[in-house]
Amino acid sequence: MKARNLKVMLVVFAAVLLMLPGSNALAEKPIILGCPLSTAFLYGWDAERGIKLAVEEINAKGGVTVGGEKRPFKVEVIDTRDLEPGVPVSEALLAVEKLILDKKADFILGGPVRSEAALAAMSLLSKYKKVSILSTGVLTPKYHALVAKQYDKYKYCFRIHGEAKQLVGEMFANFTELKKKYGFNNLFIIAQDVSHARGAAAVMKKVALKKGWNVTGVEIYPTGASDFSMGLLKARKTKTEIINIWMDISGMT
Repeated sequence: MKARNLKVMLVVFAAVLLMLPGSNALAEKPIILGCPLSTAFLYGWDAERGIKLAVEEINAKGGVTVGGEKRPFKVEVIDTRDLEPGVPVSEALLAVEKLILDKKADFILGGPVRSEAALAAMSLLSKYKKVSILSTGVLTPKYHALVAKQYDKYKYCFRIHGEAKQLVGEMFANFTELKKKYGFNNLFIIAQDVSHARGAAAVMKKVALKKGWNVTGVEIYPTGASDFSMGLLKARKTKTEIINIWMDISGMT
């Protein structure tokens, strides 16, 4: 009974909003935000929730002004599954193209999330001249590097967060404190077999050796792995004090 009353109240509230000044934006053609996200994973579903929350708040205030008219946003989400093991990059590309061609997305927002998929999607964005703003995942330094190298082609591609190189610096700042306080010097690196993690592991090892750390080992695991015992046993056998993990595999994190 309460649920039914709540639904009725929401319907009435929506009808009232349409009659209020400034609510005409809801009748205007919406600006469609196409969101290619891996919705079963943290990087995907938190981005989806954040985008929808922002859109709800913006639309509640009348939308945005375009050409002197108020227009609302509309969110279209397609699951790219690009964080799932064994899913080819082509599936994420199909999701991006479907958002552009079928859903008529004006902008691409959020993903694809996996670095390999995002890099591959850059040519599609260039082809259809669609502005894309990455808000999650995609930690590879190659993304910004490609934009800088071929700006005219990839000028539609934006990323509003950091990358693996910055994370290496942040981690070593913490490691340095641990070394000073506890005398830790043995570092073991575990990484996922994906672009940003492999690259980060290589950089981490190089920086660690340069700074005088003893790198006791590096183990790379495929996406979907669930048994990490070999790496952990090696870390224990080599008397490792710090294990540095680069992955989004739920079984490890």
